[in-house]
Amino acid sequence: MVLGVVLTAAGCVNVDNRMVAPEPTLLDDADLLFVDMDAVRQMVPQGAPFSQGLRVGYLDLTDQAAGRVDLADRMHFGRKAVASAKGLNVQPDQPALRRLPEAAKGELEAGRARLMAALEGNGRLRAPADASKAQTAFDCWLERTEAGDQAGAQVCKARFEEAVAAVERALGPAAPQQYLVFFAWDRADISPVALQVIEQVAADYKAGRMVRLHLAGHADRSGPEAYNMRLSERRARAVARELERLGVPQSALDLKWYGETRPRVPTADGVREAQNRRVEITWD
Repeated sequence: MVLGVVLTAAGCVNVDNRMVAPEPTLLDDADLLFVDMDAVRQMVPQGAPFSQGLRVGYLDLTDQAAGRVDLADRMHFGRKAVASAKGLNVQPDQPALRRLPEAAKGELEAGRARLMAALEGNGRLRAPADASKAQTAFDCWLERTEAGDQAGAQVCKARFEEAVAAVERALGPAAPQQYLVFFAWDRADISPVALQVIEQVAADYKAGRMVRLHLAGHADRSGPEAYNMRLSERRARAVARELERLGVPQSALDLKWYGETRPRVPTADGVREAQNRRVEITWD
């Protein structure tokens, strides 16, 4: 009966004894609800471990949305579960596509940039279970923030931070000597996610793993070059202040800034790119 309602809404009706073809998008939605989702739940796990981890995580988010009678997110996460089961390249959601409180945007943008750095640093292969948990937890954090569910958002955020930190640890032995601190667009303040990285750097310094820290500030290519140079300096100095507050002496810090001249992700002029809004920390 429900399928009939969907098909009727799609335009599959008899008009003047003529069958009118259904609207394709709604037919796809009907297939998702009544065919694809059941197949994805019942399938024997196959494909890359990361993709199968996403399948499980997005199925869980689909069920949570269904329990809240949230059809839009049920369909959204359901599509991501199906695509993951097919082994397609499923990316974490973009904060810009959600209606977020202004105060939450910066931290979520920085969190996504940190996630993408971990995934693209070979995290999908080296730590597939934690990488898939980090991605689905990030999408959960984003969705719960948009919904105004502060308690739920904090649960998802904590799960994200735990999982992404596990991926970063797994990459440690093979990764270059570098930590990345990301920033919101046109901002130089330290978000809670960025602070977690800085605290790890300070702990490593106190443990004797570092002698001198090199901080390099960067900006993306949106905005004038001269402004971006000053912004990258502000970012480098902001990280330095936090490290000093955490016990790293100023004499151990070497600061440089490059504006938009050394992008992590090459873009055209004027393009906002979260991974380019960063401070890179290396050490001797």
